[in-house]
Amino acid sequence: MNRLQTLRKQKQFWLSVKRTLDKDAPMHSEEGFQYARVLTKLVLIELEIEEIEGKEKAARL
Repeated sequence: MNRLQTLRKQKQFWLSVKRTLDKDAPMHSEEGFQYARVLTKLVLIELEIEEIEGKEKAARL
C-alpha cells in the first residue's frame, strides 16, 4: 500500500511538471525532449499503479 501512495504522489508531481512545459515544443528542442520524458515517466508510473491495483484486487478474490 505504501508503494501505491508513493506512486500516486509521483504521478501528481509529474502532472504538475507537465503543465509547466510547452506541449507544442519541437521534439528536437530541449523542452520537447523534457516533455517526452515526463510523458514517459507518467506512463510508467500509471502502468505500475495498475499492476499493483490488479494484484490487490486478485488477492481479495
